[in-house]
Amino acid sequence: MAYEMSVHAQDPKVGRVGVVLDAIAHASKESGDYEHVDIAVAYASTKGVRLLKERLSSGAWTASTKRFLVSIDFGFTQPNALKALSELDNSEVRIPNARAVLDSSVLRPPSAFHAKIFMFGGEEWKDLRALIVGSANVTASALSTGAEVVTKQIWRNNSSRTVAWEHLKRAKPVVDWFEDTWDSADLLADVLDEYRQRYRALPKPRIPPEETTRTTRVFLASPTEHVITGILPVQLAAAKSLWVDGSSIIRNRKPRPGNQLNTPRGTRVFFGFDSRNVSKNTTLGYVEIRISGHDYVKKRSIRFADNGMDIIGLPIPERYGVGTYQDTILIFTRDPTHARFTLTVTDQAGLADRRAAAANNVELSMSHGRRYGLLF
Repeated sequence: MAYEMSVHAQDPKVGRVGVVLDAIAHASKESGDYEHVDIAVAYASTKGVRLLKERLSSGAWTASTKRFLVSIDFGFTQPNALKALSELDNSEVRIPNARAVLDSSVLRPPSAFHAKIFMFGGEEWKDLRALIVGSANVTASALSTGAEVVTKQIWRNNSSRTVAWEHLKRAKPVVDWFEDTWDSADLLADVLDEYRQRYRALPKPRIPPEETTRTTRVFLASPTEHVITGILPVQLAAAKSLWVDGSSIIRNRKPRPGNQLNTPRGTRVFFGFDSRNVSKNTTLGYVEIRISGHDYVKKRSIRFADNGMDIIGLPIPERYGVGTYQDTILIFTRDPTHARFTLTVTDQAGLADRRAAAANNVELSMSHGRRYGLLF
């Protein structure tokens, strides 16, 4: 038997977005042809269920027997999320303490149900193949954009008398707890209609509080209305610095060096502009940019060009001690004042130093291979 344990920290402030969902998907994949899935969470939302369903689309997930323990404590779980979970193939949902919660005028439980576990395996505890324990509910925020930490454990080729077997035995209390809680929980069909009525009577908005954050709304933005969605705009909005390979400077000042930089569509988000679709040749707005050691240059435009890229208007290079931007590395860093950025013109060695000093860095590539990235 082989045993693997890893810890996964998700935090959009340092660019770690979608980490929890990745960990769950990896556990599902590494579990092979598992037959049973047991999940217990405090809260669930319709958007969280959708993310989970879209990501776990393997044959094993579809064919497996799925059991969900989800609380309705304080009215945070959306009724439609419970219904969506129950409509998954081979799925059953039960509600811990449901009757006691519904007997409370404010949906307060006798004791809060706050467990978060995801288990993939067989019918018996010794067939457990993957276990995730941590802070994440089945909400879009918890799975993608909230600050969360989970521990993932995976067992392969189960057999006794190994070190991994000892680790597996330590997981048995979690399996036993799930079974005991499952046996005492209320059937969803017995409480859903009443809970839906009580939920509708709650003060608006009836959205899990964690899903009202700007970060989660950016992550869930409609791909038909925005040029970029999902992880990248969240990272762009949070990054301290953006670096771009300067091998595609527009030669707009011939014969003098150019000062317009092609960047991927959506880069505008780093500079504080919305990611919504606009027509080509639209000026999105202006920022102030200074070369390190010089004053700010006002009205540097950010424009969505007819080539489908976001073009940044840079300071005139020779006025600020720069021979050319071509074939350099350009690092834009947010300054404390809104819409102000410091531009460092450097090389690969300078970029390596900045990356080494960052809390996290994300390297990206444009469609034609030119590199860019984010520093946190």
